[in-house]
Amino acid sequence: MKKRILTFGVVLVFVTVLVVPSTVLAADTTVISGSVQAGYAFSAPSEIELYTMFLDVPNEGSSTNGYLVGNNPAGYTVTGIDAKATDTGYMTTSGGTPLGNKLEISDEEIIGYVTADVGKTWVDSTGPASESIDLYVSQLVEYTDTPGSYSLNITFTVTEKS
Repeated sequence: MKKRILTFGVVLVFVTVLVVPSTVLAADTTVISGSVQAGYAFSAPSEIELYTMFLDVPNEGSSTNGYLVGNNPAGYTVTGIDAKATDTGYMTTSGGTPLGNKLEISDEEIIGYVTADVGKTWVDSTGPASESIDLYVSQLVEYTDTPGSYSLNITFTVTEKS
């Protein structure tokens, strides 16, 4: 009988040793939160200044190309388009006056131009991507176009494939 009591006593001491440290370690918690972004980085090409536009402006390109780097195993698409609601595809003044011809965009200096309202796909990958986003533009100016400062924003959209 004494043997059983001694064994029970050792078990109680052992449990007490385990319980005491956990109560000492109990403390307030700090919550750290945030949202994890998709595993890619994207930068659009730099602005393009056409300076003085004449009747036949040579193709101009961004001085700094954009880029896409991403780890999505299904891939990405990157598209660029003039997304404004009115005079889509046309360079306009701040007052809304459009040029007579639509701006053309491409990812190559000489070929592949489409009007900015149609848009273009810059990247269509089937896996992780590391791609340069080169932007070239071409704008035909007519004698009948009103002199002034004209601009157009190209909106780039990155879409992860699933």
